[in-house]
Amino acid sequence: MPKNPSLLSHVLSSTKQEFHSWNALVRADWRWLFILVFGVVILVLFSRPLPPSDIYLAVGQTGSTFEMLGKKFVPYFEKEGIKLHLVNTHGSVESLVDVNDKSNVISATLMTGGITSSGSYPELRSLGSIEYVPFWLFYRGPQYTGNKPFAFFSDKKVSIGPVDSASEITIKKILSLSGLSIENRSNILRIGNQEGIAKLLAGQIDAICIMDGINGPNIQELLHHPEIHLLNFAYAPAYVKKLPYMSVVTVPKGALDLSKLRPAEDIQMLASTVTLIIKKDLHPAVQSIFLLGAEKISHHLDQFFSKPDFFPTYFDHSIPISSVAESFYSGSRVHMLERLPIWLASYIDRMWFIILGLFAVIFPLFQLIPSYRSKHSVMLVEDSYDEIQEIDQKSALAKTEQEYLELLADLDELDAETRMSWISSEEKIRLYTMKTHLNLVRTQILSRLEKHRLHCKMNPS
Repeated sequence: MPKNPSLLSHVLSSTKQEFHSWNALVRADWRWLFILVFGVVILVLFSRPLPPSDIYLAVGQTGSTFEMLGKKFVPYFEKEGIKLHLVNTHGSVESLVDVNDKSNVISATLMTGGITSSGSYPELRSLGSIEYVPFWLFYRGPQYTGNKPFAFFSDKKVSIGPVDSASEITIKKILSLSGLSIENRSNILRIGNQEGIAKLLAGQIDAICIMDGINGPNIQELLHHPEIHLLNFAYAPAYVKKLPYMSVVTVPKGALDLSKLRPAEDIQMLASTVTLIIKKDLHPAVQSIFLLGAEKISHHLDQFFSKPDFFPTYFDHSIPISSVAESFYSGSRVHMLERLPIWLASYIDRMWFIILGLFAVIFPLFQLIPSYRSKHSVMLVEDSYDEIQEIDQKSALAKTEQEYLELLADLDELDAETRMSWISSEEKIRLYTMKTHLNLVRTQILSRLEKHRLHCKMNPS
């Protein structure tokens, strides 16, 4: 009496069959599998899914807003397992030169917008601006209220920052619009901001020019010093017409100290921006970390001079925008991916088109695998039939005992191979039909061999 069918046994048998079928498929077509795996590996290596473990960011002078902002980026990189190294420089120009140098480890910098002309750095890209950096002119002595500040400071000792610093470049541009120059002037000092501030507070110089954000320690120290005044640029709107990368910002009356009404009047200044500049081949995941960090940092900063949510933005167009940043600002990023690790989200975001294309090719092929595996069984049985037929034809022409024995050995080998090969369930009937024919041919050969031996015994030569 037949046993009742067991579901568990059927599942186990099906699983075993599936394993053997894949094993047979891989053994038969390992070359194609190797090519597929090799292609995937090349694609992965070429597309660089993993970002570097160390990133170097140039942050300008010590005590500047640039350095302060750089420190705010560190935890965002730590969260992604990347160490962000901050590198101090003398200013934005030196930082740009360093990041533009392919042999330099520095791959990003915080730059004062507008210090370079369009097309000067084709190997660099912009990730946008984070906040305003005004041009500050602090001075000692009686408060100046006239309309000719450059004449007022012409014979005074003024620090304008290091050579090629943003403050030096900016003051040169401002003065050139009025036909003035600071070259070969003994009263103009080109020294670092911290040294210049120390000399100003000690009374050794009369004024200092600084390009920095209002939240920077250097600026905060000077803004709250009772003996230091801030110059009002009465003609700031006119300068902006000539320097379009700059904006007019205002320190409103009483904004620094309402109890003492400091400043006593609105103070207008020219301002540029803090801009994130990178090597154009910087890993996209690192760019995404900078952009997401900049977005969060800007939202938490005391944006004294801008409206809420104005930054980050692509403001200074002297350096082309990165394609990653362009996608970020256009709103086309997939927010759902932000739940994933940034390197993985970035990889999917930039590779989705290729992945979709591969899926469009691989999925139909995958659907063909079951039929191919079935076809593989069909081909195995058909090839066996062909070999049996060939052996049968050779047996009809055999003339020696050795030839008959070799043909029997070929049949035994074919029988062993088919016994060890995986055959789909659909082809098992054909398999055993083929084995019946194989045994039939074996019987015929044995019969012919027996007749051959009898003939040789009766007719010895």
